[in-house]
Amino acid sequence: MNKILLIAGEISADHHGAALVREIQAQAPNLQFFGIGGDALAAEKMELLVHLKRMAFLGIGEVLRHLPYIRRVRRKILQRAAQEKPLCAILIDYPGFNLRLAPALKKMGIPVIYYISPQVWAWGKRRVRKIKNYVDKMLVLFPFEQKFYAGYGFKAVYVGHPIVDHHAAWLPKQNKTFDPQQAVLGLLPGSRKQEVKNLLPEMVHSADLLFRRNKISRAEILRVAHIEPSVYGQAIAGREHFISLSRRPIYEALPAYDAALVASGTATLEVGYFKVPMIVVYKVNPLTYWLARRLVRIEHIGLVNIVAERELVKELIQNRFTAQNAAQALTELLIPEKHAQAQKVLHVIEEKLGQPGASQRAAEEVLKLIKQKYPQLATAN
Repeated sequence: MNKILLIAGEISADHHGAALVREIQAQAPNLQFFGIGGDALAAEKMELLVHLKRMAFLGIGEVLRHLPYIRRVRRKILQRAAQEKPLCAILIDYPGFNLRLAPALKKMGIPVIYYISPQVWAWGKRRVRKIKNYVDKMLVLFPFEQKFYAGYGFKAVYVGHPIVDHHAAWLPKQNKTFDPQQAVLGLLPGSRKQEVKNLLPEMVHSADLLFRRNKISRAEILRVAHIEPSVYGQAIAGREHFISLSRRPIYEALPAYDAALVASGTATLEVGYFKVPMIVVYKVNPLTYWLARRLVRIEHIGLVNIVAERELVKELIQNRFTAQNAAQALTELLIPEKHAQAQKVLHVIEEKLGQPGASQRAAEEVLKLIKQKYPQLATAN
């Protein structure tokens, strides 16, 4: 009985989960992990029952099409949990799956730790009661989340954001000097294949307009390892003379960019942390968007704006995201005075994300719960 179940169904959760596993094992090296994850968690010797690339569904329509498969995965996880009797389960974000898994785990007597809260403050306040019933410890990334849960009588623990752990050492001490004659545009179309297919063609078209108007000298697409190069290549075709494809880590890429087009999500925080002026874009199936607008109760969709609690960067959502609109918005950002102002306002993101050590603090909370639940286990010392 020295195992922990961990569910990380998305690429960012895979990286955050890997950092958490490293910190836990630094203090309790006998603990082993199994569950859903990706290459980063596999590198930490976690046993992958399912690779996250088989769980990357975007939008309600895609989820419904894959519902039988999702249910099979859920059964597989629960059967293995019943067999292994893990010390606890760590659920990382991924609420569509994890919030349905938590009650079954709790019923089995497995303590549930939720790391990286679902955005219930945006779309599911009625789910807070469910979380209170089935989650033993909630670890949150932002101070406002801790206050949100406190308002519902549920104590959440603020640990800070793990991207600071990953990126602090790479953060330039000064903003990049901007040369409008040599502007470099970063294109970050997301980490799911469907997301890339939805966003990248229009992103590339935007870059093409800017290049033809001499607003940028080149553009770079930051790709993720689990999506085949051909998915990106189809969008780039005919523009290889000024658009390149890169797999370098985001913390290496961002200091080279003067501006970026970014898919809504964690990447907007990373781009904001490096103070790269950006436009946030988002486009999904029309039915998914129609339903989301009836569920979401917040003004902004970009995480960079949500965390800042005001609009730091422009958002082009659904039908507003066109190549012409994006090119026009970026053209304004690439005016030297506006570029300098955009860099200046993004300093608030570094302040909001706090100091390094989030993964270590999260690991301490996991081990604290294990020690409370199983004080007799030497593995949790």
